[in-house]
Formats: sequence, C-alpha cells, structure tokens
Amino acid sequence: MNVTNQYGAPEQFVRAIQNDGYTKGEADFSATGLIRPPQISRLEAEHEDKLSTDVADSLFALLGTGVHAVLEGHAPEEALVEQRWFGEIDGYVISGAIDLYHEGHVTDYKVTGTYSTMVGKPEWEQQLNIYAWLLRQNDMPVESLTICAVCRDWSARKKNPHPKKSNRRYPDSPVVPIDIPIWLPRRAEDFVRQRVDLHSSESVVPCSDEERWKRGPSYIRCETYCSVSDFCPQYNDQLIISERR
Repeated sequence: MNVTNQYGAPEQFVRAIQNDGYTKGEADFSATGLIRPPQISRLEAEHEDKLSTDVADSLFALLGTGVHAVLEGHAPEEALVEQRWFGEIDGYVISGAIDLYHEGHVTDYKVTGTYSTMVGKPEWEQQLNIYAWLLRQNDMPVESLTICAVCRDWSARKKNPHPKKSNRRYPDSPVVPIDIPIWLPRRAEDFVRQRVDLHSSESVVPCSDEERWKRGPSYIRCETYCSVSDFCPQYNDQLIISERR
C-alpha cells in the first residue's frame, strides 16, 4: 500500500508507517482478520497495488504500536508477551498474537477513543474469544479475558463536570480495564468455523448493515472509513440507487 503525506509530517512518520512489520505468520487467517468484513478483505487483496493511506489516517495505528512496544518491555516476569499462537480448523490455520498471557489471564491493549469504552465494541469480545480458542488448541488454560483500553482523547474536564448531572459512564482514568466474557468452548469454535467459512467462500459475502455502520440512511464506514469503497460493487450500487431517487 502506498503511503502519502498530504499534510507534510516529518519523513520519519512516513518511514515508520511504511515499515510496518506485521505478519500473521504461517497461517491462512489471523484472529483480527477473521472478524473483519470478508468483502473488505477480499477487495483489499484484489486491489492492493491501487490502495493508499495518508500519514494522518495512520497516526492512531502508529500510536498503538508505540504503546504496545513500551508495555511489552514491562510485563510481569514469566509472562508470554506478543507470542503468536496457531490453531487449525477444517484444514485452515488460524493465528493470533496475544499482547500478554500470564497464568491463564489474557490482556489485549487497545489505543482507542473514550467513546468506545462507554458503549463497548462487539469485535473486542470476538477477538479475545478467538484468542481463547487458540490457547485451548495449545492446551493452555484461560482464566480471564481483559481489554486494557488506553483512551487517546480522554479529558479530565469531562470527568464528572457537574456533580448533579455527571456522566457516570465517562471513565475516571484514560486507562480502562474491561472484563470480557469468556464464551463456552463450543460457541468459540462454532464462531471461528463460521468466520472461516465466510472468508474462504468462493462468492463475495456482502457487508451487513452493522459492518457498514448504518446510521439512518447513511453508511458511515462506507462513506468515510473504508479503504476499498471505490472498488466495492455493493457501495457503488447503493450510490447509483441514491442518485436515481
């Protein structure tokens, strides 16, 4: 993917984003890849040479990488840090890199917006339960699943600004641990199998309204955040229908 620098950030930012060392290892799918919309993954693979991202759009991902790197060096003794685990289902190999695994407890760091900690994100529960499935595939116990959210936009001014009208959901700290429910092993395996079936299907699976972030008549993800909307038949068909109205 080509990296642009529309707003003139220092060159080291461009190089840092270009040199992203992420890999899913010797696997067909990663845990994070499985929970993505299959159509987006398919289109990204088909049009990889045409895609680009700007430094400004990749900054939060870069911040996340930095937070992970710092915390990795301060993990508890004997903890397994950033270790990639592998499992197999229906002939496909799945992998997932767990930020921190210690005595059965899984922690995943997320640099995110404060709002996400207030409303929750279903993909967090899905991702961590795929990790739990991977650990079970390797005969490792799972005692708890935790998202440790680092709120990039947290503000002390928004914390209980008016004692009588306080927003009780606004976090007291920019670091927010969130307990994730552990699914029964059968549910986790069924979910992994379902996602593998969707991603390995020969036919393209359209994105759901939920995956498109439908809000009223608008599809927020398609209109603002999707990297392949220009190549997406589903979105372009929707535009044609809207223009005819």
